[in-house]
Formats: sequence, C-alpha cells, structure tokens
Amino acid sequence: MKDFPEVNGWTVVPLSGDLDDFAAREVTQLLDVLVTGGAVRVVVDLAAVGFVDSTGLNALLAAARSARAGQGDLRLAGAAPMVRDVLDLSGVSAVLRLYPDVAAACA
Repeated sequence: MKDFPEVNGWTVVPLSGDLDDFAAREVTQLLDVLVTGGAVRVVVDLAAVGFVDSTGLNALLAAARSARAGQGDLRLAGAAPMVRDVLDLSGVSAVLRLYPDVAAACA
C-alpha cells in the first residue's frame, strides 16, 4: 500500500487522469482500504483529474459514507473547472465539501 501524506490530521490522496469506470474500481478499493485502516479524515486531491463520470462520483460518495460512519469525513480539493461543473451538476458538491486546494481542505 502506498503511503499518503498527512496534513493537519487529514490523509491526502492525490488522484490523476480520468476518474471513470475503470479507475473508479481502483479508487474505491484504495479509499476503502484507507478508511477501514483508520484514515477516516481524507482529502481527495482532484487537481490532476481531467474527467469524472458517474462511477467516479459513486466511488467518492461511497468513501465519504464509510469515512463518516467512522466519525470522519472526506473532502475534495483542487477540482478543475470541468470536474467542478460535473460535481455541481450531479449534486455531489451539495454532499461533499469542495475546497480550492489541499491546504484549504486540510485547514
């Protein structure tokens, strides 16, 4: 398992590429392992993500539910305008807090 940086008690998970059906499976598995392993305060860095589809959104929402069940939270940071539009239009941004960058998400 790859080590992820911790900032102010938040585990930062940088993602890159497209968060589509193929990648969503890996992201779901990764976030599940982190959360069940005790990292219930997670910031997903979306700065290098260029595209998100419904399976990617579901992966993020499932991880957030798991983190919250463990008395934690999942935050999203650094989404590019096109990704942010998808988060807004899908309603995900009403459920998951969006921050302009990792520093703001970990504050």
